[in-house]
Formats: sequence, structure tokens, C-alpha cells
Amino acid sequence: MLSGAGFILSPPGILKIISLLCMIIGGLIFVTSGDCTESHFWAVTYIISTTVSAVLAMLSYTVYALDLVKSHTTIKIQHIAEITFAYAAFLLLLIVSVITMTQCSNKKLAIDHVPEPLTIIGAILLAIGGTLLFLDWRSKEQMDDIQTNIPHQQPQRSDPYLSRKSILI
Repeated sequence: MLSGAGFILSPPGILKIISLLCMIIGGLIFVTSGDCTESHFWAVTYIISTTVSAVLAMLSYTVYALDLVKSHTTIKIQHIAEITFAYAAFLLLLIVSVITMTQCSNKKLAIDHVPEPLTIIGAILLAIGGTLLFLDWRSKEQMDDIQTNIPHQQPQRSDPYLSRKSILI
């Protein structure tokens, strides 16, 4: 299972950091470029959903990077919660970003078109990273199950006559 320094340098860890950067940069550009005058509701919804998703993703990253979860049951819950959060955040950010992009169509500068696609990329990377973490955990769980169910070998007999017996006799 990925945890600690192994998680930080792993593909899911790197994807989670890149996803966080995409969401944070997208949100900052959106906030600094000005309000969406056409739909104030979707502008606020975009800012809130991006901020909450980034904070929760950072919390999840911290839990994995610091290896805070130790018990078998809690690890199972953590991985199920991780994949659930990743897909829920992906869907939420995708829907809110697309609606905000269509509602806030009065954009003059090129930089005004960057935040929503950048957030969508961050959401996609978040879902991919969550999937990789879940699949890694499942493969380790299956390997542990296989190793615990391997039958032990019977001790060999100490009779030297039986150990030299040929199959041709």
C-alpha cells in the first residue's frame, strides 16, 4: 500500500499534487479576473466548489503522505472514501465548471477563458489519482488474501529409503 514517502513520489501522489495545483490556480485566476456579471450564483458556486474540493483533496493527500491511518479496517474505509470523494468531486467540478463557462460568456481577455478548463483538468486528474490509489489497494488486498490462503507444505519424511525411491520402480 502506498503511504508516506512512497506515496509522495508515486503516480497517484504526483497526480493529486498536479490536480491540486490546477484547482488552486484555476480558482485564483477566476477570483482575480473579476466577477461573472451574467450569473453571480454560478460564479459563487464555482468558487465554493473549487475551494472545498481543493481543501478536501489536500486533506486526503496529507493523510496518505503522513501515513496517519494504520488499522486494516480504517485503511479500507479510507480507500473507499477516497474513490467516492474523487468521483463526486470530479462530477461536481465538471458540472459547475461547464455551467460557469457557458453562463459567464462575456469574457474579454484570453486569461478569462483559463479557469474553468483548468479546473476540469484538475478534476480529471483527481479522479484518475483516486482510481489508481483504489486499484493499488485492491491489488495489495488480493495478494494478502492469496498469501494467507496458501496451504503449508507437509514436512518431509525422515526415512532415507522413501526419499530415494525412483518413479520407475
